[in-house]
Amino acid sequence: MSRAGIETPDFTTIARAMVSPDTEVRIRGAVDFIRVETGCDTFLLAYKAPQSKGFSLVSSVGYSDSVARHLSSDIQSMPEFQKQFSDHNRITDWADVPEFPDSYSGAEVLRPEGFTNGFLMVLHNGAGDVVGMCQANMERPEFSARSRCMVETARPLFTKYVTRLRANARTRLTPREQEILALLRGGLSNSEISDRLFLSPRTVSTHVERVLRKLGVANRVAAAVHATELDLVEPQRAVVSVPASLPRPSSAAVG
Repeated sequence: MSRAGIETPDFTTIARAMVSPDTEVRIRGAVDFIRVETGCDTFLLAYKAPQSKGFSLVSSVGYSDSVARHLSSDIQSMPEFQKQFSDHNRITDWADVPEFPDSYSGAEVLRPEGFTNGFLMVLHNGAGDVVGMCQANMERPEFSARSRCMVETARPLFTKYVTRLRANARTRLTPREQEILALLRGGLSNSEISDRLFLSPRTVSTHVERVLRKLGVANRVAAAVHATELDLVEPQRAVVSVPASLPRPSSAAVG
């Protein structure tokens, strides 16, 4: 049984989750794996929303609501986190920032919860821009070199996931537009999408134009590439079927 009464799955369950085709299940598996292998009592994952000072919380395990809110606020501007965010490639623990335990975040937020150490891993894109971060804290003081390596193995997965969340936040695709994009990525024409979703060709064309505009691309091929690179939609969104007995929609049908 883990901190705050949250039960950690057994290793077989974790291993199964980490190879799941569902991205969110893989994320949960990676979080559980890190907590078990590093002895962290808590874990938090957040992404940097476009044009936002703070972070948007994705997952928080073991933290109280108030601590989670603090750790996902604009910590990048706080003095005690300056060193952590100055090197995007390093996983930084309390020992790397000697002043951290006596800072506001250390002395007023984390130490009263019983924590004596923790780490922060900054997630960044190829250009070096911060796209997200993950943090974990523990009651025991040691964060070993082996633990750092374990956390590092999850960096690509977390980075890809938060990049996708940032892209979704930026594009603000509606559920219908995500369906359209998934089918575009699958190579379907407007006519085929019309049949698949039981929408009029005119409605499909309007949705496609909106998707292209929101993604900032010129054509459907570029949209498909963009969606694949950023994993903007889950594959299962494309498996929408309509009974063959239903009549084809008229041009007045709407989505």
